[in-house]
Formats: sequence, structure tokens, C-alpha cells
Amino acid sequence: MTDDVTLMRAVHDMWEALDPVPVDLADRVLFTLALEDVEFELMRLQESLAPVGARGPETAATMTFAAESLTVMVTVSDAGPRQRRIDGWIAPGAALRVELRTARGVQETVADADGRFAFAALPTGLMQIMIHPTAGAAVPLHRSVATPPVQL
Repeated sequence: MTDDVTLMRAVHDMWEALDPVPVDLADRVLFTLALEDVEFELMRLQESLAPVGARGPETAATMTFAAESLTVMVTVSDAGPRQRRIDGWIAPGAALRVELRTARGVQETVADADGRFAFAALPTGLMQIMIHPTAGAAVPLHRSVATPPVQL
């Protein structure tokens, strides 16, 4: 074996030990690439409050995402073993179609006139919320907006 090969193996082994590839990297990439053909505006995370105990062992985390046309705040809370619940609010409030993407599929609902929506009993893992233009809604969207993928 040449000195170069030995050196390259040592460098590989060092990085493998110090900064291993995340075990779910391929799943995260495929999850994100699934939106490749959809035209949408990517929201940015404005604020994320760390999980805190509410009553007893329950925890909840709040995240706020912003786009040019609207803001979405979501609270993620425990809904059982390895399950989460999402309560969300769109501002300004409007009855818009909300899509929640997880590795297990897509769920849809329509926010009420005040912008409130919810999804119950979701599996842990990556999720992404998309808000779609909806005919007759008080907030006219020109294209869909989506949160970046986040871990439930």
C-alpha cells in the first residue's frame, strides 16, 4: 500500500470518527427533493422557542416562520409515544389550504377564517408545512409558501 493511500485512509477514518454522516441524511435529502417540481416561496424561520414543560412531563415547542405575504406560527406538542400534535396560526388570518408533509405521506386541512389549523397524532421525524393559494381567501397568495423541513 502506498503512503498516499495510507494517509487518505487515516484522514477518512479521522473524519468518520469526528463528524460522521447523519444516519438519516439520505431520507432528509429525498424528502427535500420531493418538492423539486413545485414552485413555492420558502419561508424563513424567524423564532424558535425551546421545548418547555407545560404541565407534568408534556413539552411544547413554538416556531414562527415568515414569508413576504404571511407569517405562520406553529406549536408542536407531545400527543403520545413517538407522536406529535401541531397547532398553527396563519397571520393575517385567512381560510387557506394547509398541507403537512411527513415521511409517511401528506395530510391536508383548511385553516379557519382566523387562520387556525391543527394536525393530531403525527409521527416523529421530518415535517414541512405548505400553505396554498385558496379561491376566495381573505389573503390572496400568488404562489404556495413552505416552511423549511423541521424535525418533529
